[in-house]
Amino acid sequence: MSSFTKIYWRSSGVPTWGLIFLIVVAVIVMIAAEKMKQRDPVVEENYATMVNAAKIMREGMNVLQPLRAQVAPINPEFDPQRSGLVGLENSIVTTNQGGRESKQTTINPNWAAVAVKLLADAGVKEGDLVAVTISGSFPAINLAIYSALEAMEADAVIVASASSSQWGANVPNFLWLDMERELREAGVISLHAEYSSIGGIEDRGVGIADEGIDSIRRTIERANIKFIDPANYQEAVADRIAIFREYSAERNYAAYVNVGGGATSVGPAGIDDFFKSGLQEDAPARAFAVETVMGYFLKEDVPGIHFIGIKTMAERHGLPLMPQQAVPVGNGGIYSATTYNRWLALGLAIGLFGLTWLIVRSARITSLWQRSGHSGKGTKPMV
Repeated sequence: MSSFTKIYWRSSGVPTWGLIFLIVVAVIVMIAAEKMKQRDPVVEENYATMVNAAKIMREGMNVLQPLRAQVAPINPEFDPQRSGLVGLENSIVTTNQGGRESKQTTINPNWAAVAVKLLADAGVKEGDLVAVTISGSFPAINLAIYSALEAMEADAVIVASASSSQWGANVPNFLWLDMERELREAGVISLHAEYSSIGGIEDRGVGIADEGIDSIRRTIERANIKFIDPANYQEAVADRIAIFREYSAERNYAAYVNVGGGATSVGPAGIDDFFKSGLQEDAPARAFAVETVMGYFLKEDVPGIHFIGIKTMAERHGLPLMPQQAVPVGNGGIYSATTYNRWLALGLAIGLFGLTWLIVRSARITSLWQRSGHSGKGTKPMV
């Protein structure tokens, strides 16, 4: 028996011009789908609110800058814009490591527009109730959230942790709760935290020296905010959930917002990675292996907005990384966000498929007719 295999080959019957024509049409379809985008309807609807929120944030930044300068010098090497919202490498109230570049990237009033966009994407409207957890690690993002909620005229229940990681609001006597108080007194915002914990490990400042703990406690007292003093991690999570349940007696939360990587909010290392940055309505099953505030709200079908991975979020929303100069309100891709016209893309794809089918089918019919009409004999296969 021969070891060679006979191969029967027959051309597709599609002429060269047909193949070239299909290639040209496919390229045209791809370019049309790419070029004929539409503005994001959420941005379109909320554009004025986004600008207003950014203006509120800029006003807040202007209020805080001279106040921070009075408390501690601003080093332009670490805070190029001299905003006062980039803190120290270390201090008695610092909890853990933090990325300086991420903190510098937040010094942009247009983060408030990002917050409006994400809240609107989550379905938040005027008068809705939003749950918020913050720490001192990203004071500029905290201000962005407050500014967005003020501009949208939404209500909020806010729970804070007063300490901060490196380069955040970690200047003693000028923590986030001090900033919040100053902003309210200046009339920039009306929102305020209802409760605050020490923060840090187990939400009670494990590892912070007694001097730092005392300083944080005094800040909470100055802010006239109720104090959360959990015995351990589990109790810290339970305390926060209980507070949010208490303050929403007859109302449902429209969204949950978390700023930073606080363990009570998104879990300890190994769990927190399952909660992605930005808007999310669900998470992998392993994210719920440990009780967290984010997990609680997702299980209650409340969408979560997670401000983490700041540089990635900045690129996603068209904001510059580590801006060296003040960024004007209204500057950034967030204001001109575009999306693909899905119906157009679907129509073009169906049209391309139909044209391909028609050309191939027509070529096969023509080929069969030619073969059957040739000398009244069928075409022999080529071997």
